[in-house]
Amino acid sequence: MPSFLRPLSLLLALALPAGLLGCERRFTLEFVAQVGGEPLRCDTTYAGIGASGSTLQLLDFKAYVRDVHLVRANGQRHRLVLDQDKRWQRETVALLDFEDGTGGCNTGSPDVRTEVSGRVFDADDYTGVEFTLGVPPERNHLNVDWQEPPLDIPSMWWSWKDGYKFVRLDVRADGNRTYVFHLGSDGCEGTTDVGITCASDNQAHISLQGFRPGESRVVFDVAALFSHTDFHANDHGGPDLVDGCMSSPDDPECSAFLQQVGLGEGAPFRSAPDAFIRLE
Repeated sequence: MPSFLRPLSLLLALALPAGLLGCERRFTLEFVAQVGGEPLRCDTTYAGIGASGSTLQLLDFKAYVRDVHLVRANGQRHRLVLDQDKRWQRETVALLDFEDGTGGCNTGSPDVRTEVSGRVFDADDYTGVEFTLGVPPERNHLNVDWQEPPLDIPSMWWSWKDGYKFVRLDVRADGNRTYVFHLGSDGCEGTTDVGITCASDNQAHISLQGFRPGESRVVFDVAALFSHTDFHANDHGGPDLVDGCMSSPDDPECSAFLQQVGLGEGAPFRSAPDAFIRLE
């Protein structure tokens, strides 16, 4: 190469995304919902859950994940460029759906989605995976009726907060009590026309180490999430009108849930063998 072209070549190389400087490969990140070591199913009940030792049945479980990255041993992060199937995945956002319309999930559909797929820089030393539970802030407050999949699901939208539920987990406790964990932005003011600002964006950034490509799965463990929950706490009266947590810092039940995803007053997200979100 002529010497006068070398600086230009270097500048072009620096400007290219990392994935374009080498080969890419197809990659699928698998997710699984569990209760302890058992698969979470709509047609099954699970006993001895939480501080109240309750029996749970799943009603609904969906989540939005975005900005998935794989992390190499040297700390380099490479984005998983999502397949644009325009149903489960669009741009940087993917929808996970763990309910199949059977059993207690009779308001859902038989369609499930338990993976995020795309292309990533081809390396053999990936040891971590990162993603965010959430919808990009610039898309969070658009009218759900005008959105394309996967942001077109009314059940994942709070009309009274003008924003999406990043995680929706609904269960029935002891046969007669609906209990929820809905993660989303809180303390939001404004309108979709002029703009909305939120006191708590509640975008949960998840970083998992010990990742083994082709072997590891991301686990959502409902038993771990509810490990300290008394599903009958509201039986004793008090100002809390919601059984569960809808992301309000004023809700006494929310503190433990938000800490499970690295939000609230707790420490940043830490994974552990018994954590709500972990690798398996």
